[in-house]
Amino acid sequence: MAKFIQMAVMFGSSKLANSNYRFDDVSPVAEQIPQMKRELPTRKMCLDAFKSNHYDVLIIGGGVVGAGCALDAATRGLKTALVEGDDFGSGTSSKSSKLLHGGFRDLEQAIRRFDRAAFRRVQRSLMERSKIGHLAPHLNQPVPIMLPIHHWWQAPLYYLELRLYHMLAPKGTKDFQYVSADEAVDIFPMMRRGDLFGAYVFYERQYDDARMCLSVALTAARYGADICNHMKVERLLKNKDGNIGGAQAVDQLTGKSYTIRAKIVINATGHLSDSVRLMEDPMAEQLCTSSWGSIAVFPRFYCPQHVGVFDPHTKDGGSIFFLPWQGHTLVGTSNEACDVPGNKAALCAPPQPSEREVQCLLEGIQHFVSPSFDVRRCDVLAVWGGFKAMPVESAALNNTPLRNHVVNLGPRNMVSIVGGTWSSFRMLAEKAVNAAIKYGNIDALRPRSVTADACKLDGANGWTPRMFIRLVRDFGMERDVAEHLSNTYGSNAFKVAVNASNSGKGWPIVGKRLHSEFPYIEADVKQGVRDFACTLVDMVARRLRVAFLNVQVADEILPQVANVMGRELKWSSERKAKEIDDTRRFLSTQMGQLSGDPVQLSVPIKMSVRQVHKYVTHFRTLDENNTGYVTISNCCKAMKAMGVKEVPVDLMHNVLRDIDCHAQGKVNLYEFLLLMSAVVQGDTEYLRYAKICIDQKLVSVSNQQPRAVPVERACGGP
Repeated sequence: MAKFIQMAVMFGSSKLANSNYRFDDVSPVAEQIPQMKRELPTRKMCLDAFKSNHYDVLIIGGGVVGAGCALDAATRGLKTALVEGDDFGSGTSSKSSKLLHGGFRDLEQAIRRFDRAAFRRVQRSLMERSKIGHLAPHLNQPVPIMLPIHHWWQAPLYYLELRLYHMLAPKGTKDFQYVSADEAVDIFPMMRRGDLFGAYVFYERQYDDARMCLSVALTAARYGADICNHMKVERLLKNKDGNIGGAQAVDQLTGKSYTIRAKIVINATGHLSDSVRLMEDPMAEQLCTSSWGSIAVFPRFYCPQHVGVFDPHTKDGGSIFFLPWQGHTLVGTSNEACDVPGNKAALCAPPQPSEREVQCLLEGIQHFVSPSFDVRRCDVLAVWGGFKAMPVESAALNNTPLRNHVVNLGPRNMVSIVGGTWSSFRMLAEKAVNAAIKYGNIDALRPRSVTADACKLDGANGWTPRMFIRLVRDFGMERDVAEHLSNTYGSNAFKVAVNASNSGKGWPIVGKRLHSEFPYIEADVKQGVRDFACTLVDMVARRLRVAFLNVQVADEILPQVANVMGRELKWSSERKAKEIDDTRRFLSTQMGQLSGDPVQLSVPIKMSVRQVHKYVTHFRTLDENNTGYVTISNCCKAMKAMGVKEVPVDLMHNVLRDIDCHAQGKVNLYEFLLLMSAVVQGDTEYLRYAKICIDQKLVSVSNQQPRAVPVERACGGP
């Protein structure tokens, strides 16, 4: 321990956050930049520009690193183009934990293994987190995180780690504090009391990842970059000297091909970076490996509204986190991440979370929370997962200061970026553009990056945390709607409010909600179209975040959202129907609406054919709108119609717990038959026996644990 403290002193102790230590030629100095060059261009304007412009730099990939490269290059005065095969942030950039963490687990590794690279990663992440906070103050905010202490000897260790963590953070970061076990349970009532010794509360920053990524790209466009989503690169183009000098891209909406020329190309395609490198050099060695991780969304009551929980050392040897986000709870564990095959087919396939992952996650939650709390499958409102790019272990990687990313120059002069985290995207973009200027022989108006402290995203200037009050007073909006607009669009919220429709009520005056449980209004959809949303999936997943929060609600509002988009984009009725079908397919596969796991564990229905026919008829009668579900309230009415004088609500509660329905407050046909079999026929003993058999099967499935990715490769943090 003394050796590590000595190492910390060598790096500047409490002044580390303000040090001038240089990482791979990242400039610590920012210059003043001019105002944005133009209003936000349309997608068509950018497509037209591709036909005539010869760019300084072409960026392939519209995730946060690619968007960051576009912003960095455009603010330096480079003529910049960016293309993305799907939507901006449609990959891993929109599927994070929504936490701009500083790498607390990296700090643990730094202390326990005396790892200087891990120490540098923590320092750099905390510095970059502060810069991102300056870049987009309206899109991120501090969130307290509780760190449970299960043994007395963990208290001094955590104290040392958190003290160093706070020392490394820039000035102004809130200090951590200790709370007793009773206070910790008061803060997080669902937490298992058991052997809890106490807890520390420290602060990270939380953000909306998809909106942040989109905002970075749109800001780059306002600084002069030509950006376009749904543009898939088919092949790279060579210039006269044999180096890569552009790309041929196909508009996925029209099928039209575009030739885009540039002095140098930056490959920022995340876990697909090797597939683009193979276009440059068919003999290129693997540079990128990937891991898979998934996160589930639960109702608000799974976590306090303003406090998260991160336990890095659960009893099963993994970690788990609970984070409040937009009125819901995000839950994830470290055991979900595993190495995936590097073949192109596996990586290019749409990411689909499996039922096995959901069940393993539910099991982890049940071990963490109080035994009196039932963790149910029906509480899972959405599940998403994504591939995380990491550089392959190599001698070259070990020689880098941070050892979690690589900026590679290919044999034909293409710059490729592999690895990194959300907290480091700005730094990676700066490094990549530095390399592009150097190896592309580009004369930049500003040779140094200005994104560290002289640049803000569109909507950041003029924003204040209390700005929503003006929206409530001036436009007559409900508070939650006004807060949503303010925290999503920043100072541009007033432009959205101006286009909001009258509600038709005395109060609120403006703002037609898309759903009563969410603050999204029709004006959000109109603004989403202006913000390059081209498909219904773009809208419900990344302009509105409803697909990531509640899949059932997302499905319900699809027709309404499609109608608004159809008016804006002049869709035909056939196009609207296709968009709805495509989006429902997206929800059912990539957002966890339906189980995609081949292992189906179900209880056989113990009824005669005549009884099944009888109850199926009842179900169809109750399901008047052919939704495939009936409410529990209607189930109670059906029981009374079948001769049950008084519905045994406690028994029904236990049966619903054992069935573990896939939706709250309603059941599908299969679950209805089980419910009727157990309650009406009194066959609860059989149901419990069958549930025990299923639990045993689930244990055998969960025992086949994937190989966990080491924290030093996963870049630390929840």
